[in-house]
Amino acid sequence: QLAVWPKANNLDIDLSTLTNVKKNRNRLKNTPNSGITYARVYSEYDPDSPANKVSVIGNPSLAEVKTMMIGVRNNSRSTKSAEVWVNELRLTEFNEEGGWAAQGNLNVQFSDIGSLNLAGHYETAGFGGLEQSVSERRLDDYLQYSVTTSFDLGRFFPKKAKLTAPIYYSYSKELITPKYNPLDKDLLLDDALDGLSTSRERDSLMNIAREVVTYRNFSLSNMRLGIVSKKPMPYDPGNFTFSYANSRHHSQGSTTAYENELNWRGAMTYNYAPAYSAWEPFKGMKNKSPWLKFIKETNVNWLPQSISFNTDISRYYYELQLRDMEALTTGASEGGSTGTEGIPVSFAKEFLWNRDFALRWDLTRNLRMNFTSGTRAEIGRASCRE
Repeated sequence: QLAVWPKANNLDIDLSTLTNVKKNRNRLKNTPNSGITYARVYSEYDPDSPANKVSVIGNPSLAEVKTMMIGVRNNSRSTKSAEVWVNELRLTEFNEEGGWAAQGNLNVQFSDIGSLNLAGHYETAGFGGLEQSVSERRLDDYLQYSVTTSFDLGRFFPKKAKLTAPIYYSYSKELITPKYNPLDKDLLLDDALDGLSTSRERDSLMNIAREVVTYRNFSLSNMRLGIVSKKPMPYDPGNFTFSYANSRHHSQGSTTAYENELNWRGAMTYNYAPAYSAWEPFKGMKNKSPWLKFIKETNVNWLPQSISFNTDISRYYYELQLRDMEALTTGASEGGSTGTEGIPVSFAKEFLWNRDFALRWDLTRNLRMNFTSGTRAEIGRASCRE
């Protein structure tokens, strides 16, 4: 037997045709009195193939396709018998549009006063290595920049002040802008923004789509006035050292409305070491008898060798507000909503106070005493959801 098979026909579908129909529907839906909603079928004809009609209902997304169905419609009024084979489903003609990247650093040294460092890094969607495939390249615009500086504040005061105050400050920010709308992943973010009618809606969508991470750090380490008396006294400014540090972290994105983490820490250190001679009441004895040597060498230290005290207070605060992704995805093209309605805020607080005391006192040349004490106080802690 000889079987003759009919010539196979290729069904070539441009996926952008499907997304263009949905994009046009979303744009017209925001037009007053258009009557177009998600619940009604919206149809357009393919401009490249006018015989093909494309329809959309609801808010489907090509990025979340799990099942494909092919139907055959019989437009005649008689019964037909047919056998349809479907094979070799392929995805071709990828978007291979490339991207670019740039990086820069600037380091400035201000003599012995301090330094300043500026750094920046930028990558656009489509950027990748030569060995990377299309799916491995960036699908977002990435921007990162930072400012770091450190200097000695004491250099701006007269030398007589003997002020030492090392200051450190850093600020860094990361911005990740996706190429596609995270709430409607088969539409470009620019197209989704163009489909919104008001600036408030566009700002709301950009606030959801863009991921922002910010770090701020400030510290003042071991600030000290080096003024001391010729004979060290307990009240000398040089006995005191102060430190302060503050760090802030903020992030937001499509799943997180905001996440804030704040840390504060303040510390004070006191060190006093008296300068004096031990009291030796029998040192002037002229009797050289070996039996009296023990009495002659007797000495008493009437002040301790060193006294030190350290205290530091730290405070921690954390706050997290999540988004309702299901509600946002349902109204992806509505705009104006943050998706935080009905979701409580989670937060945590800590307040700690630590104290340390140390005393070293050699009562005599061979009798020594050391005393240390440490106190850890947890003044407050809370962790709950509002």
